[in-house]
Amino acid sequence: MKHIKKSIFFIFLLYIFSPVLHAKDGVWSGVFDINGHGTYDFFALINGTDITAYTQKAKVVYKGDIDYSNGFLTTLAMYIKDGTHFSTGVITASFVKDNSLSGKWVTYPAEDTGNIFLVNINNQIEKTSEKNINKKWVGFLKKDTSINLSVVNNKISGKDKNSCTYYGDANILNDYIYLIEMEIASCGISDGHYSGMAFIRKEKNRSVLSINATGENFGILIKFTEN
Repeated sequence: MKHIKKSIFFIFLLYIFSPVLHAKDGVWSGVFDINGHGTYDFFALINGTDITAYTQKAKVVYKGDIDYSNGFLTTLAMYIKDGTHFSTGVITASFVKDNSLSGKWVTYPAEDTGNIFLVNINNQIEKTSEKNINKKWVGFLKKDTSINLSVVNNKISGKDKNSCTYYGDANILNDYIYLIEMEIASCGISDGHYSGMAFIRKEKNRSVLSINATGENFGILIKFTEN
């Protein structure tokens, strides 16, 4: 009997200390403006209190932390796409019916201001799985720079047209997002270790893998199509 009680207590401890999928986890998409100019696209990838984000139109990659104690507050390091860290953004927002987010933001030190509105698009995202990520992918850094990427047993390997090499891991982070840990080598100033997030969704009936990640000095955004 004592052995059974100890086993039940141990299972209870495992339950209360096990990671739980946060209600806000997943991919959020929408628009923002800056100083009345826009609109710009915005994609946010959320896992617990961690967030990465990007805008294709404004060519910026973001990384930061979220505070949920009074709605939604995040401070984001801002990187030029395929370039350096250049600013910090703070978003203060509120959830609307749990599936949309509306608020304002300001950048520092420039103190540019704007509005932002995001909607959860998990219903458009392919659920994370070994099968979905472990494939051959082809993407483009620029129009004339293609990247061939292979993910086998969650291990990343690849090479682009300029002979830059890519190594790393792509592991399941939550139901919708993959954790990306990657090294870029033989590529000059962009060499280094990068950490970020990725998701897969269908576009024109083809699987598209979007990776955004940041390193010590650079931020990258690469979209791959299943090869």
